[in-house]
Amino acid sequence: MPRLINRKQQIDNFSTLALGLMVIFGFLAGVIFWVYTFTIYDSSDKVINQYVEYYQRNNWLDEGASAKQKMLTADSMRHMPEDFRGNFLYYDEKGKEIENQTNNNGSKNVLTRRFGLQFDTSDLNLAPRTVHVNKTYLRIQAVKFKPNMVLVPDGQGLKSATYGYVFVDVTDTVLNLKKFQDVMVWSFVSAFIFALFFAFFIARQSMKPILKAWDQQQDFVNNAAHELRTPMSVIQGKLETMLTKPDNTIRQQSEAIILSLSEVRRLNSLTNNMLTLAKTGSNMTKIEKEKTDVGQFLQQILSPYIEMGEISDKKVVIHNAVRQEVDIDQKRIHQLLVLLMDNALKYSDEGATVTVSAAIEKKRLTLSVADTGRGISADAKKHIFDRFYREDKTGNRETGGTGLGLSIAEWIVAAHNGKITVSDNQPKGTIFKVTLSL
Repeated sequence: MPRLINRKQQIDNFSTLALGLMVIFGFLAGVIFWVYTFTIYDSSDKVINQYVEYYQRNNWLDEGASAKQKMLTADSMRHMPEDFRGNFLYYDEKGKEIENQTNNNGSKNVLTRRFGLQFDTSDLNLAPRTVHVNKTYLRIQAVKFKPNMVLVPDGQGLKSATYGYVFVDVTDTVLNLKKFQDVMVWSFVSAFIFALFFAFFIARQSMKPILKAWDQQQDFVNNAAHELRTPMSVIQGKLETMLTKPDNTIRQQSEAIILSLSEVRRLNSLTNNMLTLAKTGSNMTKIEKEKTDVGQFLQQILSPYIEMGEISDKKVVIHNAVRQEVDIDQKRIHQLLVLLMDNALKYSDEGATVTVSAAIEKKRLTLSVADTGRGISADAKKHIFDRFYREDKTGNRETGGTGLGLSIAEWIVAAHNGKITVSDNQPKGTIFKVTLSL
């Protein structure tokens, strides 16, 4: 099931990221290409517009306006501004191109050469556009002249031009644009391929916390079921045994009743701890700090443990070096110390000493619980704060541990923005050290 969820979720995340990145890259590439195209054609269009404006100022265009008529001849064309780079193609009333004049050297003028471009009346009143004729790219603007306003020498005299194309040779510009387009395409493809790998990586990374949470949930449910099954089986067995002996008195069944009550208490402790851990992943529990006298606080919590230690031939010692009030959540720190003290006494033999110390180090409150008990192996230290982890895999009922206490302790410390560590005591035993931010 986790693999199926991982696969499906990863594919969904990957598809969403890949599609989003493709749209973003495509949009950016389109904008860049459009801006570049508009920019490189801008200078050519300005030249064309200068010619059109020149015609308009002399009232040669057929725009329905009346003005002083003036013929355009080869002589008048020589008086156009010197910075014009535009060229002319002239057509008669049938749309046939008029052969243009030659220059003084007798060679065909490259600026007025014949391209074999058919005039299209649908180009009138349109913005300049680019056409491809005879391996040449032209930026053209169509115009219509008034009758007998523009006379063009065609080798047999002057002929009246009805239509015309003002054009600029943009072959180099278009070739550069095509190269830029190729660069854009390959850049986009390369970026998209990189984005696919990036999306795949992000999809995998985003699944890690989900899978970790899933595994933790599965482990929690499996371990909880295992922990609940044992005491419930004991209680069920004892009750069924009691039902087979209905004539027995309470005194006669007292052992079974005591054991059942012990298992009920165990179940109650387990469910309370499970509820506490369930709250650690939500905002249901808040840390409420208040000013606390550490010495008085420790004495109040540890007094019962001092008495319990005396009964079991174990010694509990308090070393308090804190002389100021500190802000802590008394309820949670109380719970923390109880968990650590239970472990310390539970896994210590007769004659052991448990020392609880408190001090201020670098503006942090440090609490340590050091025992001279059995100690913890190096491998167990790596998992000591995992839920339901117990170094004693047999589930020894003498200790009554469920493997949840230290997980709760770690959460309490983390909620205080603190840190809890475990190390070996000398010559034997274990030290749990808690550092809390003040």
